[in-house]
Amino acid sequence: MAEKQDYPQPELFTQSPDNGNFKPYSARVPFFLRIRGYEKAILLVMGLVLTGIIAFSIGVENGKRVILTENNSVGADSYTIQVAAFTNKALALRHAQLLSKEGLFPLVFTKGKYIILCVGKFSNQEGAQPLLIQLQRTYAACRIRRL
Repeated sequence: MAEKQDYPQPELFTQSPDNGNFKPYSARVPFFLRIRGYEKAILLVMGLVLTGIIAFSIGVENGKRVILTENNSVGADSYTIQVAAFTNKALALRHAQLLSKEGLFPLVFTKGKYIILCVGKFSNQEGAQPLLIQLQRTYAACRIRRL
């Protein structure tokens, strides 16, 4: 039933000659040197992903900021009518001159790779509705937007 083993099995609690008081000296190895090579690669990838997430969230928060007017505060004139968006600046300026000859006040500004052509400044959307209807005869895709 019980077979004899070729090697001695140590007891669970053995008596040591120093009664456990002796602690061998271990040289302090820096933490980074104790990490294995593949673990370093994994930690590096995790750090890059974390840095990317933080940079992305900061970019999103910066993108959410309200576009401010010239005096760095949201004024009463916070709506305008976007007439068109162009990729050619000369064409946008030509349309702005045509609108100014009609007695309107065009605004031209860049947003990314586009040049946005807007008309007028309004305190609310209802004030922009009559001009929007008039401009839709010439520019079919115009809309009211915030400045």
